[in-house]
Formats: sequence, structure tokens, C-alpha cells
Amino acid sequence: MSYISSSSTSIGWLNLDWWSTPYVGAHWIATKELPDQQWQTQPHHEPLSQLLLIASHHLVELMLFHCIREVLEAKPGMFPKHEELLPRAHFGKVFAVWPEELGYGSFDMQAQPYSSIKRLQDRRNDTIHKNSALTSLAMAKSALYSAVEGARGIALHFRGTDGFPYDRVLEKYSLHVQPWFTDVAFIDRRT
Repeated sequence: MSYISSSSTSIGWLNLDWWSTPYVGAHWIATKELPDQQWQTQPHHEPLSQLLLIASHHLVELMLFHCIREVLEAKPGMFPKHEELLPRAHFGKVFAVWPEELGYGSFDMQAQPYSSIKRLQDRRNDTIHKNSALTSLAMAKSALYSAVEGARGIALHFRGTDGFPYDRVLEKYSLHVQPWFTDVAFIDRRT
């Protein structure tokens, strides 16, 4: 089964789709716009770091909901409650409960990458709702690394060993290994 969408954009020898297109954008921010060290930052790097954190969570959310939709479409009528709830479903509940309810077993929330996904979800919520939580360079780059590994883990969980079709994209737009998002220190609001 091909997991690359038929609605894709060709860039050179790569076909970019619903997941790889936002990844390439996030990769650009991480590698071309943000400096390597916190002391090198300029005022515009903080909001770019926040945007990278948000985009990183978006990659995880896209993969989770895409895999859930594939399961529901492959077994129409078998999970009517989930089919009805999917358009309004919240990431946290779907991530924590739905895999097991759909017969795939739950994610091990104590293990990587799933524990980092959970922490990323919480920080993303703090960033876009009410608090406008701050994001350091280390947090932003860790978020992207953890999100890519999280998206890979989700895809493999639902689809099996060949379920993550983006290795060629990750080769062309590679990332340096970063600490897991659970291991990175958060910064608090400056006063």
C-alpha cells in the first residue's frame, strides 16, 4: 500500500505531500533561519522558535489523524463512534485512547518518542493558547527532532514496518540528532 498521497507537489526528484511539505518548511526554519546558539539570537528568532514548535506538533498531529482516518476508512462501520467523533476529536484524547480502542494497542507514554510527544503537546497548547509560552532555540530544535521521530513512531505503530514513507525526504532535508523534548529545559516568561 502506498502511503504517499496522490495530491502531491513535485520538487526536483521528491514528491511532497500533506506531511512532507510542512516538514520541509519546518526544516527551513530550523536550519536556515534559526542560529545554532542561543547567544546568537536576534529578536525575531523567538517568534520563529515558537512557530517551529507549533509546526513540529502539527507534523505529529497530521500523522496521527491521517493514520486514524486510514484505519476507519479500511473498516467502514466497524467504529461508528470514532467515525462520528473524528471531525471534532482532540489530539490529546485521540493520542491517549484511540489506538487501543481501534485494536492497535496503546502507545507507551513512558517511552520515546511518545513521552516527548505528550510534553510537546502540552507546550504547544501553552504556546498558542493564553500563555504565549516562550521557546528557546534548544526547545524548538528538539521539538522538530522529537516530532519527526514521533510521526515515524505513530506511522509504524499503525502501518507496520514500511509505514513511514518519508525517509527520502529526511535524507534530503536531514536534521541533526537533538535531545528528546522530555529532556530539554523550558524557559519561563521573562519579566
